[in-house]
Amino acid sequence: MSLVLISACSKSDVKDANLGVIKKVLELQFTGPDEEFMDLVWNPKYKTVVNGKEENKELDKYVMEVYGPYFVDSYLDTFLNAFGTTYQSTAYHSGYKLRVKDIAIKQGEKMSNLYTFVATVGYQKNDEEEKTANVSGEVIFSTKEEGKIGRFQYGDEDGLLLTMREAVNQ
Repeated sequence: MSLVLISACSKSDVKDANLGVIKKVLELQFTGPDEEFMDLVWNPKYKTVVNGKEENKELDKYVMEVYGPYFVDSYLDTFLNAFGTTYQSTAYHSGYKLRVKDIAIKQGEKMSNLYTFVATVGYQKNDEEEKTANVSGEVIFSTKEEGKIGRFQYGDEDGLLLTMREAVNQ
């Protein structure tokens, strides 16, 4: 009987840990822009060319420290190239500030390592009234590395990127 209780508790703990991981990544994505991150991404002083390939060791170090604990190593670069800098960079270049207001996460019924989320993100430029957008997506956790994200993608984002991109072009 006690074995069943221990097993049930450990599954609950994993689920709760996964929720915390998703929340942390969304907070990293939608709080800021993170000035240090943006400096490392955009400042040419951190970039070097080695064997014809651009490298940024300071950015790599920062990413491993900040995002590394939440992603499997084989997916971290993919995430950053596909999504990881998009919202931060767009907010940075458009003068918007981002703030996570609420996060709702639901675990998949058929796949226990699949989660869907909706993050309510506040965005504001200068002294304008803050607006909100609901950003949805899904996260799949690795079945080999407990608590690490194996895939993370955004779905609908309520026009947030378009609004910020239009501000860049003004």
